[in-house]
Amino acid sequence: MYVNSTRLRELRLARQWSQDQLAALSGLNLRTIQRLESGAKISSESLRALAAVLEVPADSLLIGEQSPSHAVLKAMHEGVLAGLEFNGTTPRADFWWFALGVAMLLAFAKLLGEILGPLPLQIASLVVVLPWIAACTRRLRDAGLSPWWQLISLVPVAGFLVLLYLLTYPRKEAEPVDATPG
Repeated sequence: MYVNSTRLRELRLARQWSQDQLAALSGLNLRTIQRLESGAKISSESLRALAAVLEVPADSLLIGEQSPSHAVLKAMHEGVLAGLEFNGTTPRADFWWFALGVAMLLAFAKLLGEILGPLPLQIASLVVVLPWIAACTRRLRDAGLSPWWQLISLVPVAGFLVLLYLLTYPRKEAEPVDATPG
């Protein structure tokens, strides 16, 4: 069994725990946590310990249990569920799957617009505007950028292209916590 290292790291960082703290809480070795966060195999005992400490189902920490299409649909679904939530972060891959879902919805509305007039596209555009802004906010925060960078999209053409470029930035890792007393 292989651990989903990205999910494990996200769960740890969401709780603002260091690798040392996760190791201590789970009863695992620090080196084991480091290896798991780099995608190593996980034993069933370690899996159960991490799942208990992180308060998640053990299956959710594993990789390869889902088909790629299931992972894509899950990312789109979570993007819709997060809808109007401006707090937190969204990983790069999940954001782009959500963006694809938005593009497909707008394309479908455009096709309906060919038959029914402009109303379907207008309604679809209104439905996706706030979830899109929320997703961009979470994605920019994940990349270590200010959500205010979205305002650059108000500049015609070039502004939207710059925003798309910023949305491709990789995740900004949390700064290491200095454990020495100051």
